[in-house]
Amino acid sequence: MTMHDVVHFHGTYRYATRENLEHAISSARAVLAEDDAAEIEAAWLRSFVTRGTLLTVNLKSRIDGFSAAAVFDTLAAQAVEGAVEASLGDTHIDFFPSGGRD
Repeated sequence: MTMHDVVHFHGTYRYATRENLEHAISSARAVLAEDDAAEIEAAWLRSFVTRGTLLTVNLKSRIDGFSAAAVFDTLAAQAVEGAVEASLGDTHIDFFPSGGRD
């Protein structure tokens, strides 16, 4: 996977509380800020839809795999269930299960 590949990230995470969800998003924002890419951060955050304690992700991006893994590992860590999958065309390339799947 290169920076020029368009990767589709899709899935949902459920959190124990709304506060846990908000904290996970804040933590993901901090990870993106470390990459010093404000335009990427804005695009990513627009792709996160929340409803109650559920976070839905539907994003197509050219971000590198290391940054994506850092963001989704951060979001998954506090989730009690769910997962986000990454695919390149019809090929599944990564999977980020919730931290609740111990």
